[in-house]
Amino acid sequence: MTSVSQRLFAAPALAAAACTLALSSAYAQAPATVSPALAPGVQAAADWTEPKGAYVVMNGTPLYRTPYYDPAQQTDQSLRRGERPQVVAEANQGLWLLIGRNGRGIGYAPRSLLCPAKVCTPK
Repeated sequence: MTSVSQRLFAAPALAAAACTLALSSAYAQAPATVSPALAPGVQAAADWTEPKGAYVVMNGTPLYRTPYYDPAQQTDQSLRRGERPQVVAEANQGLWLLIGRNGRGIGYAPRSLLCPAKVCTPK
């Protein structure tokens, strides 16, 4: 026979274990990968994933040939505040967005300068 305290603690422990198992299996699935075409000079990222939606530019930024900040890697393209660029992929665990034109990646923009369009509206 089990004591009252054993029964009180058994149910939450089982629920927590089931929840942990469900969450770990959800996160264990590999993210969808993409391999967009790239404009000349734009380098492939090591970890492209599907974009999570539309974005709006909150602060203007140049585009970069690589998904890393390096002024020497700037392209002749840039984004202006308020633009809603085509995002063809995310890189570096979502820290950089591959911006496209007609489905072809033309350069990377820092994710920190763009915001999901459904959340943000620049003024």
